[in-house]
Amino acid sequence: MDTYELAAVTVIGTAIVLAPIDPRPIRDLNTPPAEPVVEPEPEPAVVANYDCYGSLWGHDMITKAEADFAQTLAEGGTVEEWHFTARDGRPLRIVRTTAVDTRFLDGIDICVIPA
Repeated sequence: MDTYELAAVTVIGTAIVLAPIDPRPIRDLNTPPAEPVVEPEPEPAVVANYDCYGSLWGHDMITKAEADFAQTLAEGGTVEEWHFTARDGRPLRIVRTTAVDTRFLDGIDICVIPA
């Protein structure tokens, strides 16, 4: 390697070493990508169904419970409703339906609906 080639390699190497480098790509390689934040979906309001003895029968969605109330009224039954506030401050709605045919569990169904 003669003097001119050595000078050229030295100048090119110095230029490469001293060239301004953007540190963001290197920093991006060292940090893991941000995890997307997933918002939790609100839980649907659930109706708790009880029989006339106070035993929990199961849970329904509010739309199904409303349809059951309308069906009870259409069949000639009664629907009574009360509103009150639970101990933790949540408003609740209590609905008692009495069917025309009272042979099964006295025909009474009690629903607790979060308002």
